[in-house]
Amino acid sequence: MSLVQADNSVETTLVSIIIPMHNAATVLPRTLDSVQQQTFRSFEVIMIDDCSTDNTREVAQRYQRDERFHLVQLPGNVGVAGARNEGIARASGSYICFLDADDWWDERKLEIQTTWMENNQCDLSYMDYIRIEDGSGRSLSRVTPPATVNFKTLLKSNFIGNLTAMIHRRAIGDIRFNKAGHEDYIFWLSVLRRGITAYRVPTQQPLCFYLVRPGSLSSNKFRAVKWQWQIYRCTLGISLMPSLWYLAWYLVNALKKRS
Repeated sequence: MSLVQADNSVETTLVSIIIPMHNAATVLPRTLDSVQQQTFRSFEVIMIDDCSTDNTREVAQRYQRDERFHLVQLPGNVGVAGARNEGIARASGSYICFLDADDWWDERKLEIQTTWMENNQCDLSYMDYIRIEDGSGRSLSRVTPPATVNFKTLLKSNFIGNLTAMIHRRAIGDIRFNKAGHEDYIFWLSVLRRGITAYRVPTQQPLCFYLVRPGSLSSNKFRAVKWQWQIYRCTLGISLMPSLWYLAWYLVNALKKRS
């Protein structure tokens, strides 16, 4: 895989950024500012308001002064999976990124990743990220996934941080997010199950920042293990002993992410 170099053709490549939002007014400005300040300029932002009851909509509306930002208000609450699916349906870009309303990027993220994707003709890439503690802003850990990930590798852990990923729309096809625990993990498993290999974009410093909220669904460790087991046994139909083996790997990798 080649190093990042400037390429004039990359500058005209459109990237669609899908941001599901629900009661995110207090954290949304940091997220949207981080996108608006990207050095790579050829992007569209699809902000999906999933029936917020605070002033998330009003915050998002202010960013529509930038013609690249588009607000979609859903008539009913569909959850994060449904909101992302609505974004996919509306996306026009060659590449698609997902960013939750409380996470954010370094200003160079899109430029470095898009250039790397184009130079290497890659369908799916991901990056390192930093886990940030909500409230204190303290850096908890740097997550550095493997250099390459295929379907079997991904069964051991979700090495693809959703906020770091960039995928070519041809690799998505008819795959959509399911309304289930670890919906992003199931999505990436579905993509890689079709024989695609994902690659880590090498950077000296992480360009993505994941906010860890103590009360969030993903922070509940027991629930997360239950979801993981259901993915192995129910979603993928893996037999008992291999599921136990993969679950052991999952637990080891979960500890590494937090160290």
